[in-house]
Parts: sequence; C-alpha cells; structure tokens
Amino acid sequence: MGYFVRACRAAYENAARKRGVSGRRFLHGAGAAAAILSAFGLASCSASPPAVTSPPPGFVSGRVTAIGDSVMLAAKPDLVAQIPNVTVDAVVGRQWGAGLALARHLRATNSLGTTVIIELGTNGPVDASQFQLMMSALSGATLVVFDTVHVPSSYSWWQSVNATLREGVAKYANARLADFNSLGNANPQWFGSDGIHMVIGGPGAQAMASLIARTIKAAEGRLP
Repeated sequence: MGYFVRACRAAYENAARKRGVSGRRFLHGAGAAAAILSAFGLASCSASPPAVTSPPPGFVSGRVTAIGDSVMLAAKPDLVAQIPNVTVDAVVGRQWGAGLALARHLRATNSLGTTVIIELGTNGPVDASQFQLMMSALSGATLVVFDTVHVPSSYSWWQSVNATLREGVAKYANARLADFNSLGNANPQWFGSDGIHMVIGGPGAQAMASLIARTIKAAEGRLP
C-alpha cells in the first residue's frame, strides 16, 4: 500500500504542477489519492516495485563459493563461522588450473556462488593469461576475492604470483584483493616449519578468514 501511495503522490504532484496547483495539498490514503487523480483526468497511478535481478546462468544468489588449496583448509572452520552461506572447497596440492576447472564445473552445474573466493598459487606460478581465464569463467559474479599467497622466498614464484593477482584485480571492477601475504610477513609465528601452512583454527587461520570476511563486507558496503 505504501508503494502505491508514493506512486500516486508522484503522479498527482506532476499533474498539479502542470495545472499550477500546489502539490502540497495531497490527501493521504490510497482512496483519496485515486479520487484526486481522477479529478485531474488521470486513470491510474498503479506502479510495480522494481524487479529483482536474477543472477546469470550458473550462479546461485546469496551463496559464497571458496576455492583453495591446503592453506585454505586450515582456515575452513573460521571461514564457515565468519562468512554466511559459504561453501569451502579446498584440497591439498591444488594448482590454479585445477581451481579453474572446478569453477567451470560449479558454474556448469548451476552451483557457483555469486561471491567467489580464490586462494590459489601456493603450489605453482600463475600468469596474467591464467588470471584472465579465471575471471572469464567467473564472468557475471557479483564479487571475486583473491587471497595473496604466503610462501618462502625459496619458491621461485613467491613474488610473481602476488604481482599477477594485484595487477589482475586492478583490471576488474568486481575483483578485490585480500592481502594475506602482508599479514603473514608481519606474523611469522603463525606458520609451521615450512613457512606456509598454519594450524587449523589457529591465529593465522583466524586472521585469514577475518581478512577475507572484511574484504567482502567492504566491497558490499557493510563495514560499520
């Protein structure tokens, strides 16, 4: 009813202006509004609420899909606790190509969330063309969050992966970077002897989940 009255008010005020009558004399209530509009020769002021936009084919509105490797496994409980409607698919040794294949499969089976989290690059290099392929597979997603990787300098790709992510994110309006690597550099105690993996539910895993959750909220304008 409120929407109808607002629509009638707008129509009435528009008609009143054309006839030199003050729009302030609007009588509240749908019946009064309709009577006044009839006096001005307006048949109707019916209006429908704005249509709800459906997600593109393959996506599920309101769902969050997280795709990662063994590092994300440590953060899985905290991701589930901090991010509503998240589904975490993380496996040991997963490389970018396997993550890309999974994203394509989830979309093909109409089960990909409109918000997607990607935590990949620990197990091998990633270049610009691979990043573009991922964004192409996720085309239509409302938001895609890429988590930077934290690996020792002995890994030949330790800098190039994060550079690729940073440069790639800058090219897409719906992409965001969660810079976990910077947090990891400042907190080496979070990691095991390999400098990569964290205790499940430990402070590092909690920090990763919190960073990703904050990144999603910031992108959606939900931060206080």
